[in-house]
Amino acid sequence: MVKKIMELITNASVDGDDGILVTALKLLKNQCNLEELEGDYYIQLVNMISLVKVESTKALLIETIVESPDYVTGNEFLDEYVGLLSRGATNVEEAARCLGAFTAAGSTNNEIFLQLAENLDHEFAIEILVSMGRSKWGDVPSHLESFARRVQIAQRIRYRSAVIGAFLLIVHPLCSEYAHISSLSFGYPFTESAVNDWAWVTPKNTEKIVAKKIVTPKEADVLVKLGGLLRSNVNLNLRETKKLYAEFFEDKNPFDVIYTLPE
Repeated sequence: MVKKIMELITNASVDGDDGILVTALKLLKNQCNLEELEGDYYIQLVNMISLVKVESTKALLIETIVESPDYVTGNEFLDEYVGLLSRGATNVEEAARCLGAFTAAGSTNNEIFLQLAENLDHEFAIEILVSMGRSKWGDVPSHLESFARRVQIAQRIRYRSAVIGAFLLIVHPLCSEYAHISSLSFGYPFTESAVNDWAWVTPKNTEKIVAKKIVTPKEADVLVKLGGLLRSNVNLNLRETKKLYAEFFEDKNPFDVIYTLPE
């Protein structure tokens, strides 16, 4: 399959057909085993970089190249890719995946952090860094300390919203009923998935998220209560779920609770 797609890429490049080129690159990147993208195939793609003029296509090309086993980290591709990001050539999801591939190939988290902080709009940079799911970015120069704090806050909010989203999916009957068709995301398509993944069963399980100020000690106690019931294979009834919900949110707006970090 890789061979046929590479032939398609070659023909599209020669013909200057960007539409076919994009389609072929997406097939290669998302539908093929990129372990096969080595040797002559890899060299062919690298040689195309200077020939591709459409920036979104060039970003897609680099995103594909860096997932090849032949790719060895180098600032040349990273610099060029970040430049493309700064001009809006790709989206957050693809950027996070590509930058993750850069780190897998040898770039450091610190390099990625500094590149994005120095060259991208900060809101866009924060969204990408949070989506990458890394917790340590290395030494940060003094002029970027404020930005680093914003990243940390955003990461905590993301984690907190994921925990509480799963909690809501389990204890709120309407969330349970309509999650699979809702535009709101609770992290899981069905309640059963959230139940099976529920990690907060003992106080020991919640120590880290309390220490990192993802949840308060009181909120952690409620999560553990739910975990105890789930571990006991208890079929939660409406009275129990209402009690857990009330203990957690205390008559506050759930969105205010979700997006307010512990002090």
